[in-house]
Amino acid sequence: MFFPLIILSFISATGLLLFLFKKVNQTALNLLIGLGAGSMLSVSLVHIFPEALEQTEYAVYAFIAWFLIIYLIEEILTPHAHDHGHWDHIHEDPHEHYDHVAIVSFIAIFIHTLFDGLGIRAGFWISEEIGYTVLAGVALHQIPVSLSLAAIFRESKFKKNIQLIFLSLFAIAAPIGFVISDIILSNVSMSFTGLATAFAGGSLLYVATADLLPVIHSQTNKKYATVTLFIIGCIAMSAVKLFE
Repeated sequence: MFFPLIILSFISATGLLLFLFKKVNQTALNLLIGLGAGSMLSVSLVHIFPEALEQTEYAVYAFIAWFLIIYLIEEILTPHAHDHGHWDHIHEDPHEHYDHVAIVSFIAIFIHTLFDGLGIRAGFWISEEIGYTVLAGVALHQIPVSLSLAAIFRESKFKKNIQLIFLSLFAIAAPIGFVISDIILSNVSMSFTGLATAFAGGSLLYVATADLLPVIHSQTNKKYATVTLFIIGCIAMSAVKLFE
């Protein structure tokens, strides 16, 4: 049973492939960010939100509340001291912008993936067939999410070893959720699980719409290719949920 989880960890670590190259073409990073924005938007609205509502009717309030909380935190913590002035207007350092985008994205996706691991374990409790089906569904959306998360971290100012630590933690999030599922299911109420899931969904929705979509909108190089990948990310992640 643990062998499939090892495979899932390797799949979730797909983003680490970007670090095999000393330099990654900026256009390639932008394309991956476009794919990630679409994937995150779909995961938050199509995957996380309905699952959270199944566990508690208050999930809708937790979802929007966490969206607003992330917005307020970003407004308060976004550094302005290092902004660059250009004549009559000011631009935030794009790398500083990606610092907090990367952290918020990581926390939200990590929490979501923990519960994916819990879902895999619950599937295996029912039958091996269902367990492997759930695991395959999780694996399908881990690839674009991992690549986009890696692209976001590559754009940030975090040191390379810190970036690798975050991405490695993400890679083992589902196995961690699988292993601790017995503790979670026996000691945590369904309502709490639903609220935690909704928090992750609200965070991802904010990152996709407020942080990543404006980046896509402002691009001039290969903009339509990036928009196309954004749409593909939305459709692909929605299709994964449909066929689950």
